[in-house]
Amino acid sequence: AALAAVGGYRDDLIAGEEPELCVRLRLAGWQIWRLDAEMTLHDAAMTRLGQWWRRTMRSGHAFAEGAHLHGQGPTGHFRAETRRAVLWGLALPLLVALSWWPWRGAAWLLILAYPLQVLRLGWRHQKAGQPLAWTQAFFVVLGRLPEGLGVARFWWGRWQGDRSALIEYK
Repeated sequence: AALAAVGGYRDDLIAGEEPELCVRLRLAGWQIWRLDAEMTLHDAAMTRLGQWWRRTMRSGHAFAEGAHLHGQGPTGHFRAETRRAVLWGLALPLLVALSWWPWRGAAWLLILAYPLQVLRLGWRHQKAGQPLAWTQAFFVVLGRLPEGLGVARFWWGRWQGDRSALIEYK
């Protein structure tokens, strides 16, 4: 009944279908309950960095599309995730590139934001007792780059009047 009431899953999304469905369910007055138990194991079967990069780019695309659909509403859906991807994955690299010639020293200082962010997140994850805290922090920060490209890909497609095709990673 709940799925029928909101029209089910959207088949025009390339990623982020479940979170988007949950937004529509909540807006229609339904509740989403999460069980405190493992229900499934998702094996993405990624063995190469390029696969991870494409999957992370797909996440950035999903963030941008979700924020476009529901970000201005009461849920703020994927607004913060999109903002982080744009800041760390697009704006900061662009700022480094643009400041390289006139202010080489400043460009190096801007690049230091990335390892400083890894340190900040690594300490936070380690303090929380997460097992691979530093590895996770590194890949979270590195992942902002493909996420930013995914956001750019979504908006480029919108500007061109084109729907994005599925971003395959396997």
